[in-house]
Amino acid sequence: MSYRRLAGTKERLGSIPDDDNSPMLCFSLFSDAQLNARNSARGSIRVLYYIAYYQRMAGANRSLFELIAHLPKTVTPLVVLAGEGRAAEAYRNAGIEVVVLPPGRSLNQFGKAMLSWSLPRQLWVGVSELLPYTFQCLSLIQDWQPDIIHVNGARGALTIGLAARLADCPVVGHLRGEMPFAGIAQTIFETVSDRIITVCWAIQSCLSAAARTKAVTVYNGIQEVAVRGKPSPWLAALKAEGQLMVGCFASVVPFKGHHHLLDAVAELNRRGWRDRVMFICVGDIESEYQEYANGLMQRQQELGIDNVTFTGWQSDPFPFYQLADIEVLPSVSREWFNSGDRAIEIRGNEGFPRTHLEAMALGLPVVGTAIAGVREQIEEGVTGFVVPPADAVALADALERLLSDPQLRQDLGKAGRDRVKRLFSTDAYVSGVMQVYEALLSERPDRASFEQPTVPAYPPAESKLKVL
Repeated sequence: MSYRRLAGTKERLGSIPDDDNSPMLCFSLFSDAQLNARNSARGSIRVLYYIAYYQRMAGANRSLFELIAHLPKTVTPLVVLAGEGRAAEAYRNAGIEVVVLPPGRSLNQFGKAMLSWSLPRQLWVGVSELLPYTFQCLSLIQDWQPDIIHVNGARGALTIGLAARLADCPVVGHLRGEMPFAGIAQTIFETVSDRIITVCWAIQSCLSAAARTKAVTVYNGIQEVAVRGKPSPWLAALKAEGQLMVGCFASVVPFKGHHHLLDAVAELNRRGWRDRVMFICVGDIESEYQEYANGLMQRQQELGIDNVTFTGWQSDPFPFYQLADIEVLPSVSREWFNSGDRAIEIRGNEGFPRTHLEAMALGLPVVGTAIAGVREQIEEGVTGFVVPPADAVALADALERLLSDPQLRQDLGKAGRDRVKRLFSTDAYVSGVMQVYEALLSERPDRASFEQPTVPAYPPAESKLKVL
């Protein structure tokens, strides 16, 4: 069995089937010439970025992409994904080296399916899938010889963490959101990670006291957004007729709270807004959450709502931002949703929603809920409004206040743009992560010595952040 993906190419020379659980340990991912070139290169560090949630290019993956695409030249990245999908395509298109290394089928289940596994099932998956995959990852690490493994999310620590430990390679665990579950998964993430980066201060409370001592908050960053695409002709025509538009930019998954948005829209329609405002929900609907999406459609029909449209996945969402007057994200942490057929337990993992940064960068006022890092993004009454989660009336009140006041929308939008430039720039984001790398490698004299990159100091001015 062999698998090789060469930098700058899309050619698959061999493949590891998704259901291949055989403990085949000896395979090479790189040619001898590639390895010799890497091993002889000095003055740089090699960082292996591991992505377990490979199928979507949503906020967490887009934020990691923003980091990798703007790393200083002193860093050589390799992006390893647990499967083919939009994320792998995005990195290849950017000319970034990619390896797709899928584990077994059970380890590549999503929608929190693993939470329902019995102990015997967990043991079986550990022996039949995780153990062989660990040795596959170990072979990759030994071939490529990274100085750091950067895991994008807690799930990745489960799949590549043991291999990193066997290779004695330091791990940076990037916690992108709240921990939807505790127990062994959290313990593995905290134990495997030599340093933990959290995307906001709020989610550090999810960590144990011991893990917080090695945690640092680095906010996600964003560059100035250039809108190049053309908006939907139908929506553009409505806009030209004077229709107001509210955008919700998020994958249609339960914790993003689309059901509460529908309830808020129904409330606004009762107040007379039905013919004056259109709500645009931009985001993909994944198969594992189809039941939730079906429940949303049923609720929309029951409420008689005809001024909400779901666009599905959009590779370029920015033309929709361009049409919007307001951005909203009604996320929740934990609750139950009645899909019509049964009750669905919602366990959220919101962190530092990228959609709020994108909206503020484009000069839109924003409305979010008081969970995770939202209160660190939105300055209440200055750049937008923060309402209690799962409170449709409060959400409707905040939206109505903005819908009714064009000058307020303009003022809050301008303040939001200024706040993003001041506190949430890509330069500050990259600088903060680089300082984590530098601190970690300074404790490991056996690892690479590299030139200091030319990046601004972190944290940025006026920020309350600190770097441990």
